[in-house]
Amino acid sequence: MTRLPILESTVKQLYGTASTCAHPACDEPLLRWVDGLDTPVLNSRIAHIRAASALGPRYDEAMTDEDRRAFDNLVLLCLPHAEEVDLTALADRYPVETLYQWKVVQLQAAPLKPPNLPEGLLERAVVLSMGDVLMDFREATIDLGGKSASAPGAGGSGGGAIGPGARGGDGGPGGDHHEFTVTGAQVLGEIPIEVGHAGRGGVDGLPGEAGGHTRVGAIVTPGGGRKTHSPFPEALAEIVTTSVSSAVFANHVEINNGLSYLSGAGWSSYNVVELPGPFRGALCVWIDLSWTDAQPGTEIPLEVIVELITPIKTATFSEMNSVIITPAERTGFERVPVPFPLVGTLHEAGLHVLNVSCNTGARLGQYLNVGIKPSPKEPTL
Repeated sequence: MTRLPILESTVKQLYGTASTCAHPACDEPLLRWVDGLDTPVLNSRIAHIRAASALGPRYDEAMTDEDRRAFDNLVLLCLPHAEEVDLTALADRYPVETLYQWKVVQLQAAPLKPPNLPEGLLERAVVLSMGDVLMDFREATIDLGGKSASAPGAGGSGGGAIGPGARGGDGGPGGDHHEFTVTGAQVLGEIPIEVGHAGRGGVDGLPGEAGGHTRVGAIVTPGGGRKTHSPFPEALAEIVTTSVSSAVFANHVEINNGLSYLSGAGWSSYNVVELPGPFRGALCVWIDLSWTDAQPGTEIPLEVIVELITPIKTATFSEMNSVIITPAERTGFERVPVPFPLVGTLHEAGLHVLNVSCNTGARLGQYLNVGIKPSPKEPTL
């Protein structure tokens, strides 16, 4: 059973009746203009209020496939909120009634003059609304292996495999390896499969691109070269609360005596002379940490991973930094700065997503626009 694609006429209607994200606390525009382009780029995704498949949130088996892709069941959200409302861990936070209310308010603020959307943008919105590739397979052994730099989960090497007897690629260490057998009794509906793009080489001696994640249902095989968190202690999860308060790009970051020193800070874009091109910089992430009824001297291990996600969902860099906080009081709060020196190779222009995640589950996403700006020519005599 394959979900039906959203009709282009429906997509046109959606973008003709909204201009910003439907989340009440967000004013992110649905379309973004980029220097050098004559048409806007998508800064949003189409979210299903009631899921398009049984594996998605808020699924209603009484609905027809046509109802699921209809205008009334769809709402436009910015990229971070579109992902957030579909997370299983946050299902109780975003019930059907809440998303319907968002849609009502979004329609009430519809622009007086709908934007003139090019056909190519409508087609891309349809493709992206499909999310993962959906396949129905039963009693099957699937081999996703391959040679280095071409296999799912590979970051220039390694491979992934599914099913007894399947074999991964011959390269070096890549993504995690999972094997399982799928039977008809276990598969009652659709199983989403997303095959991650392989990584690409570096330039000027800089690290290359890390591969994209491969997903089969709920199992995620991290792309080669991607960092992964260690589990956060369950005993601490009940007494510790965290959030990623902010993340700032800079030319240089230094932490000294608890103070953060940033030079050349506040990037919103990054230009290279040509692609592929080098990326060099630094990032400072601040984690807000609070604890309640913690035994003084208790060690709270924090792991922060930062990734710059490309338009094809690979990673320009994937870096992790760790810090241990030892509270002196039973209850308290601390803002923890975490610095990162960053180097990598850029392969694509356009909007990249900075993804910051903590082993406690706290996350933050923001944009960095990558552009091409050739060096000025030397004057001729």
